[in-house]
Amino acid sequence: MCDVISCEAEVFVYSLAGLQVDGGQMPETELPDNEITARTGVYQLLARLTSVPDRDIYEGAVAGTWGKELADAGKLLGFAFDFGGASVDASVSQEDFQAEFLRVFEIGNGSGPAASLYGGAYAGDRMQRLEEVVRFYEYFGLSTSAEDPRPADHLATELEFMKYLTFKEAVSSSPRLQTSYRRAQHDFLERQLSTWVPKLVEKTSSAGTWPYWEWVTATAGGFVAADANYVAGALAS
Repeated sequence: MCDVISCEAEVFVYSLAGLQVDGGQMPETELPDNEITARTGVYQLLARLTSVPDRDIYEGAVAGTWGKELADAGKLLGFAFDFGGASVDASVSQEDFQAEFLRVFEIGNGSGPAASLYGGAYAGDRMQRLEEVVRFYEYFGLSTSAEDPRPADHLATELEFMKYLTFKEAVSSSPRLQTSYRRAQHDFLERQLSTWVPKLVEKTSSAGTWPYWEWVTATAGGFVAADANYVAGALAS
């Protein structure tokens, strides 16, 4: 792990998809490359891969480059993780690619999606789950975005929140604040993502979808589990 002084840094313009910072945009921030910002980068990419796919996501899926992109983002992770990879056939159009995403994860064939990306769908009371997630966001000065409306319990939104928490840990100069943000990561992983993402992975596997989409959810689920173990270990040490 490199330290803030000696590590090559880059200017990072922070953005959130599905969430907004109350009180305005965050300023440009110089971030080092280290094991914390590696986690930020991985969560950012996973959030993109679990959102309604745009042309960039489609082209990367056809080229089969997203596994490498994730591995590059996570090259300084403090734990080993194999991101693997998957692709879709070049004969698949962008429209069909997006339609399969919507069929499996968002809309379904009339009876709801086979593998919902909404965490509340895996809870007995979705409204209660939504309220719990929103309280997490509000405590850290965030709210759902009016410009990019997306349910608070959408997987991409929750991954964006983890990106935010790791970013805040990375830019905090106080060890006490760093520990506070890491505890928040532990709590959110334990109480939210870890409780339902494994079920999403199982549902995707039985949804009869393409290997690419199975890889996306399995990678997200595997990383959430590995990161939860890493954070718990870091707090215990």
